[in-house]
Amino acid sequence: MSPQRKTSYKLLIIEDNPGDLTLIEEYLKENGLGVNPDSANTYKAAKEYLLGSDLSYDAILLDLKLPDHEGEPLIEEMLQLAGSIPIIVLTGYSDIKFGVKSLSLGVSDYLIKDELSSDILWKSIRYSIERSLVSNQLKESEQRYRHLFENNPFPILIWELESQKIVDLNREAEIKYGYSKEQFLTLNIQDIQPDSPVIIKSDMDNGTGKSSRSISNGTFVKHQKKEGDVFFAEVKKHYIEHLGKESVLLIVNDITDKIEFQERMLENVLRAEEEERNRIAKELHDGIVQQLVACGMFTQHLHEKIGKPEELKQEIDRLFNLIKQVTHETRDMSHNLKPAEFEFTPLPHLIQQLTRQISKVSGITFRTNTHLPENLELDVYLKTNIYRILQELCSNVIKHSDADEAVITLEIVDQLLFLTMFDNGSGFEVNAPEDYGIGLRNVRSRVHRLGGDVEFNVMESKGLKVNIELPVNNLENATSQKD
Repeated sequence: MSPQRKTSYKLLIIEDNPGDLTLIEEYLKENGLGVNPDSANTYKAAKEYLLGSDLSYDAILLDLKLPDHEGEPLIEEMLQLAGSIPIIVLTGYSDIKFGVKSLSLGVSDYLIKDELSSDILWKSIRYSIERSLVSNQLKESEQRYRHLFENNPFPILIWELESQKIVDLNREAEIKYGYSKEQFLTLNIQDIQPDSPVIIKSDMDNGTGKSSRSISNGTFVKHQKKEGDVFFAEVKKHYIEHLGKESVLLIVNDITDKIEFQERMLENVLRAEEEERNRIAKELHDGIVQQLVACGMFTQHLHEKIGKPEELKQEIDRLFNLIKQVTHETRDMSHNLKPAEFEFTPLPHLIQQLTRQISKVSGITFRTNTHLPENLELDVYLKTNIYRILQELCSNVIKHSDADEAVITLEIVDQLLFLTMFDNGSGFEVNAPEDYGIGLRNVRSRVHRLGGDVEFNVMESKGLKVNIELPVNNLENATSQKD
């Protein structure tokens, strides 16, 4: 908002020449606007005016040469006394160069006495006063911003887009990350979020040629402290101009405790789910399946005991085949809930079994490329989670992709297991993690709980590609067995 113009001004004229003082006062009156000037003919007298507790001036007209003070020292001391009051320097032709220099010292304007007129004088006064008002408003705004910046309870960082250098931060950032401000200013943003993609200027363009200033909320990233400790951060970033350069303001919220709590809750749910799956699998395998096998054995020999009529034999054969089919289907259901001998079955076999079953039920072709050691031994917990992750991904393809084919690839490189799955379906818009469906959120949570990383990417030919990377620490036995 523009400052409101005043129609009456309180001025202080500091001039030791009576003729020049009279001329200035006449010019002020000629303009027709209200003016109420005080005058001082020495630096000492001007100082007494400015230190008066009940006096407030809109502007000061200052002669550069006074009986008790002059030149640069006079300007510097007057600036200290005046505070935010604009000072207009009055000079003669012989001092024009110094008049220009006085602008760099902080005065608002300079006027040559021999070129003064009513219009020139009033234009300079009003310009200086209004510019001072705007400047003071900007300073107050900057002070409020700085206060909010410094006293924000969250760590705040500012870094330049072009250089990626951190250029400003608040006290909370120093406390959170363990770096002093001086140390922070030697870092770039990748030093504290090494696993996140670098934002560059083109990311702000949106195809318009103009920079976007939109706020990005709720992005989850891993941040690293000075001593190497890592925490989960929810970051809000805003593109700003800082010291004339395009920059990013980053507000950081440590949500490690929140995520750990959510993961504990999910872990409890998944554990209960796993126990229930095991219970149902055991009941199906040890109860229903065994009973159906017994029924099959009974019916297979029943025709031998009842006179062997051909027609009855055919009916009994049909009954036997039906019961046999039910047995296989029930066993398949048991495997889906908890594969029989899960702990002892190699992961490649489990995956092949899973994809065969899902392909049969869904009509979608699931192909597997399992470049894993045949005798790979994995922790049961890890193997179970990999199996459940694949179940979730396959279920997502069946429910949402409109695909007719999906490919699963697994391989191990340098103690890392890489799992890739892509389909030829319609894909979906990859947004923030909170926009994923519950299935993909479960996948993401399981992967993070195992200490891994996951990416969801839409391919150029549509379809979704999922890249998962998991640490595997017990490969020595498997490697030696393979060799």
